[in-house]
Amino acid sequence: MSEAAMPGEHEEPSSDRVRKVSVSMPESLARDIRERVGPGAFSRYVTEAAHHKLKQDQLTELLADMEAANGPVSDDELAAVEAVWLEAEESWRNRGSS
Repeated sequence: MSEAAMPGEHEEPSSDRVRKVSVSMPESLARDIRERVGPGAFSRYVTEAAHHKLKQDQLTELLADMEAANGPVSDDELAAVEAVWLEAEESWRNRGSS
């Protein structure tokens, strides 16, 4: 895995020093974000979106590295994980009904 893709390398957006940067984006997107978050929260919204995208990219790279090292996940392995996931979801939904 490349150094840039190491999970945990970047801190949460609020724990790092702030640096002003210029970002170009379509006017309609900027308008939609401002309407959604209100005055003063545009930078935080964009920072959180960039942080989320970075984490997704790192996870994609990690999964590719794992698959390269171990081979693809088999259909049986995937089915087993999905069954555990569905059981956990059901347990979570029913947590207060007993």
